[in-house]
Amino acid sequence: MNEKDFNQITIKDICSRSLISKSTFYSHYVDKYDLMEKIVNKYAVFFKNEIKLRFKSGNQGNVAQVLEMIMNQIAANKTEIATLLNVHVPFADLRVELETILYQTCLSYLNEKLSDSSASIDYLAQLYTANAMVHINWTLKGDKDRSAIELAHKMQQYIFEQVQK
Repeated sequence: MNEKDFNQITIKDICSRSLISKSTFYSHYVDKYDLMEKIVNKYAVFFKNEIKLRFKSGNQGNVAQVLEMIMNQIAANKTEIATLLNVHVPFADLRVELETILYQTCLSYLNEKLSDSSASIDYLAQLYTANAMVHINWTLKGDKDRSAIELAHKMQQYIFEQVQK
């Protein structure tokens, strides 16, 4: 997908790059969209589990360590994740999946922890999501940056402090 647009990639291309026959491909996948959906789902499940861990860690005070662990995983799979974030097909859009996971998890957390916030919970969840996506994209474009992790942590702390006042 780094060489061709997803829409122009054929099953033949996939099979020749992965050194498998078409029959082997079709024994595992219906078509290239099914393959893409499974790859995106793999990352979405991983990311959802890590984000849940991140929110649980908020109560234990080790958010920065969890953020660093997530960024390590993203950095380790940098090329594949960066490519997937730029492929937008129905039912297999990693960017949409990540944004949805971030937003829904944060919104749920904020609703649970709400104590008369003057800021809109929806706004805070969207702000958190945007901050997290910028941090992910920053990590994908460069290397893991400890100071960026610390800054992201501080920005997220600020968001969560708004509901605890």
